[in-house]
Amino acid sequence: MDSQKRMFVFTGTSGSGRKTIARKIGGEFGLTPVISCTTRPPRNPAKPDSDYHYISAEQFEEWENGGLFVQTSEIDRHKYGILNRELERALSGEADVSLILNREGASVVKRLFGDRVVRIFIYVDKQTVRERLESKGTSYEVVNAYLDHYPDEVTYRKSCEHVVENVELSRTLEQLRGIIRSYR
Repeated sequence: MDSQKRMFVFTGTSGSGRKTIARKIGGEFGLTPVISCTTRPPRNPAKPDSDYHYISAEQFEEWENGGLFVQTSEIDRHKYGILNRELERALSGEADVSLILNREGASVVKRLFGDRVVRIFIYVDKQTVRERLESKGTSYEVVNAYLDHYPDEVTYRKSCEHVVENVELSRTLEQLRGIIRSYR
């Protein structure tokens, strides 16, 4: 693996917009995304999003027992993990890398790769999380699960290299441009 590659880890509160932000800023800077595996079913089974590799719980367990993941975590009885081969593939390319991880995953990657990892914590206040999720037609159960995790998630910002409140997308992206440029 190229020791010069940076790994920009987008972490933060659920419902903060970190996936949208990571895609937009990653596209602008040509960051290579590393996609997580999950046992969670797609929210829209008819048209699964490309944010995850959706796999069965049995497949996940087999890969986890085989040591194929860099890191794994469990959220609401669903497992998530980054495959070693996915990260190695991304790091073997020309560009820096982007990952979207929860606090546990971000901590593991930071511990394993040290200063190469830049954790960018994205958050919004709890009421904004509720409003954004409800405006997208997110189910009551999912909204409540996100809000239940909020207090634990928001405290992780103290551990991250950068903290950005995502109130207005264009302003958030401008802040992130400055952050990423400072590492190049």
